[in-house]
Amino acid sequence: MALVPCKVCGSLNSDQAEICLSCGYPPEGRKRPAIFQWAALLVVALLAVPLVMSVLSRLQPEPRQLPQEAPAAQAPPSLAPAGPASRG
Repeated sequence: MALVPCKVCGSLNSDQAEICLSCGYPPEGRKRPAIFQWAALLVVALLAVPLVMSVLSRLQPEPRQLPQEAPAAQAPPSLAPAGPASRG
């Protein structure tokens, strides 16, 4: 009978023990269900995709716009009164 450390709390237990006397878990540790691993990967992917897209959008050069010509100066409106031009 050898003593092995518990993978959960670290206390020494018999290699034939089914549960740790200190923490109550199996000395080999409790295996997590696969759903937790997949959920963790999904969360990391959902957080990483926007970050990567943001970095890539900043690395791409913006297209240069040609300078536009200034619009032609408009003639000032005449100071003539609005209305019929001839009376008669």
